[in-house]
Amino acid sequence: MMDRVCLYTYTTVRGPGRKSGSYTYILEYITEKGPATLTVQGELEDVTENQAQLMVLREALERLRRPCELEIYTDSQYLQRGAEEWVRGWRADGWVTARGKPVANREEWERVAGLLEGHLATFRVGEIHSYKRWLQTETEKKEEERKACMTDSENSTARKR
Repeated sequence: MMDRVCLYTYTTVRGPGRKSGSYTYILEYITEKGPATLTVQGELEDVTENQAQLMVLREALERLRRPCELEIYTDSQYLQRGAEEWVRGWRADGWVTARGKPVANREEWERVAGLLEGHLATFRVGEIHSYKRWLQTETEKKEEERKACMTDSENSTARKR
């Protein structure tokens, strides 16, 4: 019998263009004694929203040591469609899109696709779950701290000049 794991992700990187931001993910292992969780927070520098989503997913998947029944809760249709629909075609077509262009974020997609192999993964896009509000609140707090640290370091650099 496969282990059951739920992955919940949130990132503050939103919208077009490259940005920096914060992220949080929770890995919830469903055990006989109840859920056991691991919470990880971090920062992302100079990435697009899609890159941020992929990087967070990859980091979380790297923590899984054996195949499991995996439910992935995300707000990203890009992750879902990429993993469930597009990757097979990209691989078959030599990692080019239907328009003949190179796949954006190819290296991350290759890593994520490899990490998903062996798991029974189901994506839950935009679904309400028990961690949703907490994830958003804690990640936005982390982002405010990151911005405050940047402002503090910019102010101290300006004072040194």
